[in-house]
Amino acid sequence: MILRGKDEALCNELLLSLADSYTQTNLYISCKKDSTIIRKAKDMIYCSLENVLRLDDICKELDMSKFQFIRLFKANTGISPYQYFLNCKLELAKQLIEKSKDIYSAVAECGFVDLTHLNKHFKSIYGITAFEYMPHLN
Repeated sequence: MILRGKDEALCNELLLSLADSYTQTNLYISCKKDSTIIRKAKDMIYCSLENVLRLDDICKELDMSKFQFIRLFKANTGISPYQYFLNCKLELAKQLIEKSKDIYSAVAECGFVDLTHLNKHFKSIYGITAFEYMPHLN
């Protein structure tokens, strides 16, 4: 064993201290506050899918720096705000394609530059291009 008795006792004490910190109310409140901020940020992003993602506006509303916001968002969601924005746009495009069966209207309504731009991102998320997805709708 690598640890001697004294080192093992110190490790156990630190582990218990860490476990106690997770059960404290302050940490719970902090996590709840973070999730409220993230929920508000997600709402702001989702409500402006037709526009370019404006981190400055979101950060100003949340009273955070861009770097704080990006770190917090990624820690809570596992993805960057931009990736979340793209994922939402792609899901909206997919729903529009399913509804209207028109890829080009989805490109225009979701603010993609062109079909190639949509297809590139669509394929990265769904594994096929939007054009290849069309025959699966019938």
